[in-house]
Amino acid sequence: MIYFLLVDRFANGNPANDGAIDLADPQAFHGGDLAGLTAKLDYLRDLGVDTLWLGPITQMRTEKFFQWGAYHGYWLDDPVALEPRFGTLDELATLRREAEARGIGLVLDTVYNHVAPDHGLVAQHPEWFHAPGKITDWNDPGQLQRGWVHGLPDLDQDNPEVRGWLEAATDLWIERAGPVALRLDAVRHMAPEFVRAMGDRARARGVQTWGEVFDGNVAAVLDTREKAGLDRVFDYPLFYALRDVACGDAPPAVLAAALDRSNGVPGDTWLSFVDNHDTPRIQSACNGDAWAAEAAIQLLFSLRGQPVITWGTEYLPLGAEEPGNRADMRWDSLDRERVAWLGTLARGRRESEALSRGDSRVIAVGQDFVAWERVAGRDRRWVVYNEGPAPVEIGGVSFDGRSVTAWNPGTHRAPRVPAGTTRFRSGTTLPPGDRLVVVGDAPELGSWDPSRGVPVPGKVALEAEVYLYKTVVIHADGRPPTWSEGDNRWLVGGGGMVRL
Repeated sequence: MIYFLLVDRFANGNPANDGAIDLADPQAFHGGDLAGLTAKLDYLRDLGVDTLWLGPITQMRTEKFFQWGAYHGYWLDDPVALEPRFGTLDELATLRREAEARGIGLVLDTVYNHVAPDHGLVAQHPEWFHAPGKITDWNDPGQLQRGWVHGLPDLDQDNPEVRGWLEAATDLWIERAGPVALRLDAVRHMAPEFVRAMGDRARARGVQTWGEVFDGNVAAVLDTREKAGLDRVFDYPLFYALRDVACGDAPPAVLAAALDRSNGVPGDTWLSFVDNHDTPRIQSACNGDAWAAEAAIQLLFSLRGQPVITWGTEYLPLGAEEPGNRADMRWDSLDRERVAWLGTLARGRRESEALSRGDSRVIAVGQDFVAWERVAGRDRRWVVYNEGPAPVEIGGVSFDGRSVTAWNPGTHRAPRVPAGTTRFRSGTTLPPGDRLVVVGDAPELGSWDPSRGVPVPGKVALEAEVYLYKTVVIHADGRPPTWSEGDNRWLVGGGGMVRL
């Protein structure tokens, strides 16, 4: 289990370094520091944590920018200095030593894209920055890489002085903290060549680079990973699928499709999560439905990738947006049963080769359920998600309604989804000259490009188990295509020929 936290929000171990704090103001600093974190390492180890991801600990802007607080650390001031509110280099060395003694590796959040609002460097070295400008087209790579995200001064990493400044900081923090990885903030807002070069620099010292690619499209995330040379990426495609299924009205097949789109990619490529400091906490996303939130977490520990838990998940905090989703760790609110449950999930995953690194294939899918078989060597598990009220039978075994199960089937054989069983019916009557096509989430169905859609009537070979799709009308008079209304629908391929 990876555990993520913002240092200011976790634990205050040394009030002498607090500076100005205001616990009643959710946008103010609250006093968390490295000493407090060190004091909680036994708790984290017992929870099942083996990797600890820290939000930025470099010296940061500490004053609010209008109504927004600076406590999170992403407003960079000096990349080579430790934030004094968080402690001293000696306290960092103690954290490193004590974490290593407990088998816990550190991950450092690294800010290369920008500096704090109103930073003095903008006036001192204007050549270090891209020209001020908003991002108006989020599909334009040039705007994404040169625009000022949320108005933050955007560093020009092509400038040799800027690059040298950031390289020196990287080397220094690797030496000081001995991290197992650097988490690179705002990856898609930097040139892939720069990200790759910084990754090569870190890997030469045995340190991975992890990237945040805030995109639900599997192909887009993997493309960015390859171009930027990232070791691992955060699994936003699975994140959105988990939210849509467990907390929303999307059918469970959406989960199967998200996983199918990345078949063949090593499972440890992915860092999987249900919430973080930039998204609504899972309990808020599920509108207070604790079963749904817990189901999403249990799936997190049962499916691909390495689970990332955000501080406070132990008591399912609420928080739909900043600063509510970045609230203090409430040590007096810990739910012992849920803490024990999280530990059991982490332990069960660690002890099962199938759950921790196994291949997956869909073995059953329906309107209210989906099931996978995960296999590694001789270890097998069936992972079954059933959100319906009634039990469901899969391969002759009954699984309760409203349940998530990671079951060892022993010698029991898993069923196979019958190939090409889907029968598509459009029910659409078109004007003369118009055409109907099916467009979906894989190249076989045009990768959501209507010009590459599959004509109806027609047929298509679908190798994966589950696909998402919509119907689109291509108009003869040149008008923009008309997409079917409502959520995406799903169909089963299973390596067969599907008639449309």
